[in-house]
Amino acid sequence: MTTERKYTFPDLDIEISIGRLADQADGSVLLTQGGTQVLSTVCASESKEFPGFLPLMVDYREQLAAAGKIPGGYLKREGRPSDKEVLTARLIDRSIRPLFPHHYFDQIQVMNTVYSVDQKNEPNLLAMLGASIALTISRVPFLGPVGAVQIGRIDGEFVFNPKYDESEKSDGKIIVVGTADGICMVEGAIDQMNESDFIDALFKAHDLIKEQVVWQEKIAQEIGVPKEAVVADPSWDSLTAQADSFLTEQQLDTVQVEDKAARGVAKKTLKKGFVQLIDGMVDGLEVSTTIIKSAFDEIFKKKLTANMFARNKRIDGRDFDQVRTITSQAPMLVRTHGSAFFQRGGTQALATATLGSGQDEQRMEDLMSGNYEKSFMLHYNFPPFSVGEVRFLRGVSRREVGHGYLALTAIESQLPSKQDFPYTLRIVSDILASDGSSSMATVCASTLALMDAGVPIKNMVSGVAMGLVQGAENSFRILTDITGMEDALGLMDFKVAGTPEGITAIQMDIKHKGGLSREVLEQALEQARQGRLTIMEEMKKTLSEPREELSGDVPQSITLSVPVEKIGAVIGSGGKIIKEIIEKTGTSIDIDDDGTVRVFGQKGPGTDQAVSWIKVIGGNINRGDVFHGKIKRVTEFGIFVEIAPGVDGLVHISMIQRERQASMAQDYPGDKVVTVIVMGYDPSTGRIKLKFVNEDEDN
Repeated sequence: MTTERKYTFPDLDIEISIGRLADQADGSVLLTQGGTQVLSTVCASESKEFPGFLPLMVDYREQLAAAGKIPGGYLKREGRPSDKEVLTARLIDRSIRPLFPHHYFDQIQVMNTVYSVDQKNEPNLLAMLGASIALTISRVPFLGPVGAVQIGRIDGEFVFNPKYDESEKSDGKIIVVGTADGICMVEGAIDQMNESDFIDALFKAHDLIKEQVVWQEKIAQEIGVPKEAVVADPSWDSLTAQADSFLTEQQLDTVQVEDKAARGVAKKTLKKGFVQLIDGMVDGLEVSTTIIKSAFDEIFKKKLTANMFARNKRIDGRDFDQVRTITSQAPMLVRTHGSAFFQRGGTQALATATLGSGQDEQRMEDLMSGNYEKSFMLHYNFPPFSVGEVRFLRGVSRREVGHGYLALTAIESQLPSKQDFPYTLRIVSDILASDGSSSMATVCASTLALMDAGVPIKNMVSGVAMGLVQGAENSFRILTDITGMEDALGLMDFKVAGTPEGITAIQMDIKHKGGLSREVLEQALEQARQGRLTIMEEMKKTLSEPREELSGDVPQSITLSVPVEKIGAVIGSGGKIIKEIIEKTGTSIDIDDDGTVRVFGQKGPGTDQAVSWIKVIGGNINRGDVFHGKIKRVTEFGIFVEIAPGVDGLVHISMIQRERQASMAQDYPGDKVVTVIVMGYDPSTGRIKLKFVNEDEDN
């Protein structure tokens, strides 16, 4: 039995246990913070053949038992990962993936399972820290450890590692992950933060990260597990040397063209020629095609980057800070509530905006916040034809979830409040063609689609993706609006979205293991700001502000208020009354606990009738109001007329012509529609006195 060891990190009130649980994994750790507990494990297995990439798998799962809940549905067990679980797994993956040796290709699986939650301490940061510790104390040659810090902003002041109740008050949430040398991953959203404040917060977070790293390094020294040696393939040096000779400047010129398709064809031709040159043998050793192609790719990146520095031009001929040509159109589609097409270079995004009622909100279940509703959804799709591929559609990928969430958070802070604009909003962004930064194209297309629909957003939002390439003697050049090939070449993928007033969302992945200086990050953010503003000016040529009126296809929204004590009457026993109103008027109705009622429906008599009925049921009845009602029953003292579902008024016999009083049952049959006017209303008893209007016509 393995001896259990415990360690504490007092600054965050975290306790970890090593050696007791999951002791057959290469590394495992149980992290406890208050009543929140996460188990992180790492297992590594030798790859059977050279994969050409790091086969790293990262999972994050939340068990509902952690919050004392039983899953719904027939199976009563956890299903596929939720968006939150996918997004957290992606954050961990992006943080640790660059931190493995260049020639290490073993299969690695990092699993993080949430076993307990106390609604005070969020488990996602614990999982990030747990993944780092499990890797650091294992035999896997991990180049960490990493630390993780969450940044919030409450009343204009930055808060680091806030508790859950504090983060709920924050106008933003940014996750920063880094090593002792620098920051390696940033993701989050905030309501219009200027670049200077962001840099200050980032480096303050890094100071806190370094403390976590030192703590983990001390634990690893005490555990004392030796790291595996990493040995490159024997043929690697020879292959890269031959690739260096093969890739002449003349051959590289064939790749440095503006058109993505032409670039792709040129690169494939070069790679095919190199594979044929090697012909499976190097220095008497048989090598796989995968190794040959990997050696080619490594030298291709180095030489193409060096060529960019020598020419002072990018692959497609642009200056380093130049944005590609932009075109846009809104509307693009005929019958949608709002639509927009946005193209930047070889990337195309088609966004549609749909407005619905509260019944269209997405019902969510979360360990921390319980059940809640989302009134803004943004779904990003990346079909295979966007990159000229053929592949099966197997559901939404992790990448699609992540890109959609980034675009959603970029726009969300600029939406009107639910009180001012009670609609549920859904955007669908389909990427029709891709050559870099389709997530930022989604931000731009979605903003235009919302404006086309008439949604009164506070500010326009645009986004741009930045890159970074390294030359001789650690020289750097920052690239604005990177293409797909530049993304593969670079040391940084830095996406920034925002308004003219500041940043609203950011996602940064750094592949440079040594970290980046404050000067480089400041330059990247300023160049990104200029790029965002350039893109926004192009967007304004299509739409500079939201349309004044909603599309005719959008249901109108009418808001009214009923007394809280009348809410039950509007709903009815088992929802009978409200269901009847919805069915008979063709509307959708939302009711809040404070008595606010929102009626959604097309302009016309149906919506008008629903509003009228709700007012009546809520006691908004005045002398002189006229209604078209149905006769419910005839008595000796008068006729009861239903003027709204569940609400009857009395036409007293004294209000009926004397000659008809004896034949009321025949003259006023049940369900006959009549027009009545209110003669009196007693709120204390609910009694309504009515009189027939145009009695001769009704009979």
